[in-house]
Amino acid sequence: MNPYNGNSWLRSMVCLAVAVVAMAPVGLGQSATHSASAEKREFDVASVRPSKPGSPQHTNIPLDSGNVYGSISPDDARSAAGGLVIVTHQALWRYISFAYKLSGTQELALRFGFFSGVPKSGAPFWVTGSFDASSEFFDISARAPADTSIDQMRLMMQALLADRFHLVTHFVSADAPVFALVLAKPGVTGPNLQPHPPSDDCTAPVSDQSSASAPLPVAAPAAVGDLPPVCGVIAHVPSPAQGWHYGGRAIPLSLFATSVPTMTGLAATPRPVVDQTSLSGLYDFTLNWIHDPSGDEAISDNIANFRNALKNQLGLELKPSHAPISFLMVDRVERPSEN
Repeated sequence: MNPYNGNSWLRSMVCLAVAVVAMAPVGLGQSATHSASAEKREFDVASVRPSKPGSPQHTNIPLDSGNVYGSISPDDARSAAGGLVIVTHQALWRYISFAYKLSGTQELALRFGFFSGVPKSGAPFWVTGSFDASSEFFDISARAPADTSIDQMRLMMQALLADRFHLVTHFVSADAPVFALVLAKPGVTGPNLQPHPPSDDCTAPVSDQSSASAPLPVAAPAAVGDLPPVCGVIAHVPSPAQGWHYGGRAIPLSLFATSVPTMTGLAATPRPVVDQTSLSGLYDFTLNWIHDPSGDEAISDNIANFRNALKNQLGLELKPSHAPISFLMVDRVERPSEN
């Protein structure tokens, strides 16, 4: 039986499997790099093609905005790869997410239209897929100047999608039901949530280097436990212990908040999450909890397990609230024109 079929999957999970091929944090009310006054940038040369069935998924640049969800390699440069883009067998929603630097919550809204009080994105099925069926996939290769930054490359991707897919978008703000991420006790964080230490300048990885292409200097062990090997991301941290294990190194709490619905699944967190902790600066965290994937009957236990871990390990809680949130709307999109 396909575990992604039917309403059971719809109610129980959006998680690692839909985001594992990787995805600078952005607040829910922001429109990322999209700006009417932004300098227009384009790739020097670019190729867009439908993927061949069964092609392997690959990307040499980070298509996420810090919410990786899967494991990450110690030698992942998290850079613009010297201006070279080689991405294969990715859904168009992934390219859109990269181009507009969507948060985890904005990405879910673009794809699934699950959140109450939030307008549908207007993206067609072939762009987003569904809980139990895939979207169409595309390969993109492009070249930009060697000194191009990731955010400059996002603008170039916007121009490429507009040219080849005739993509037209805009952002809207909706006053939506949300969960406010707050401190369980004022001024007190949990043992697994600590300010990022100034002694860690993020130039060295913090975990096993057996897969690294060359030996790398190693940062000192983190006070909160095993962290992702690079800074600025939330990622799965491998562990022999039972359950789900996530960590973040030098991340703002806004990134954590917008990543919660995808980390837990929409059944456990069916609303967008907004950061109302009043904690500024960058933090390190580790969080683990037991998740039962057996089906609808396990949902209530999974919610309780996550909420208990959130409070006991990080000193945080989710409180029902309302807040204005920015979402990307798709006005027009077509299958790509010929190269």
